[in-house]
Amino acid sequence: MLALPREDLLPCLRAIGDPLRLRMLVLLAHPPGARSGPFADSEPGMCVSDLRARIGRAHALVSHHVQVLLRAGLIRRVRRGRWSLLQLDTGRVAALGDQIAALASDQFQARHPNPGAMDAPLPAVAVRIGSSVMPVVPLAPSRPVPRGGGSGTDTTGPSSW
Repeated sequence: MLALPREDLLPCLRAIGDPLRLRMLVLLAHPPGARSGPFADSEPGMCVSDLRARIGRAHALVSHHVQVLLRAGLIRRVRRGRWSLLQLDTGRVAALGDQIAALASDQFQARHPNPGAMDAPLPAVAVRIGSSVMPVVPLAPSRPVPRGGGSGTDTTGPSSW
């Protein structure tokens, strides 16, 4: 997988940080229905007017957000005469996702230097937790707990719980 240059990471993160731009990326990744322009149905992407219609925002606002995504390199423009098809740069978006995952993994490793301990069998974890909590909170009541109709006399167990 191709890695994003370090200097490109912040502009990409800023670009996807806006909810409208993130929605635009999702629409470009999965274009809904028919579209305008001289483009084959097999070509991925959408033109700005179709994107604007799907988002329901002003053309100027959509164009501004398209420019931000273009500058970040997350989308590309394919021109056909007067028409422009906007396409997701899947390689670059995947590289960004890989870097975000790597950052998260690094943070996890820093916080949990022994991640294998998290895979310990549950009973062993419960025993350790139980023994450390036991002095603070007794696990068994000192007298029978009333069950049933509230009379305080029925302590027969699970069938009356």
